[in-house]
Amino acid sequence: WEHASDFGALIVFSEHRYYGKSHVFGSNDEDLKKLEYLTVEQALMDYVTLISYLKEEVYDIDAVVGFGGSYGGMLASWGRMKYPNVWDGVVAAS
Repeated sequence: WEHASDFGALIVFSEHRYYGKSHVFGSNDEDLKKLEYLTVEQALMDYVTLISYLKEEVYDIDAVVGFGGSYGGMLASWGRMKYPNVWDGVVAAS
């Protein structure tokens, strides 16, 4: 990412739902019903929604390349496989 500006690239670090500041159930982590939305499919759709918004509403984006390691790498790979119209490529490492 330190070379992004050399290529005119936009770097976006998105947060997985229910982690970090998007941990929506406060201190009541035992409410398992809310975990029904903590799935790979939901996470991928969050990224699709974010990318679509950035492309259509905010920036003139020519290509989207996802990067990730470990679970993030798997999400990038699954996203490219399931939504090839959204990601132009991915780099996955573990």
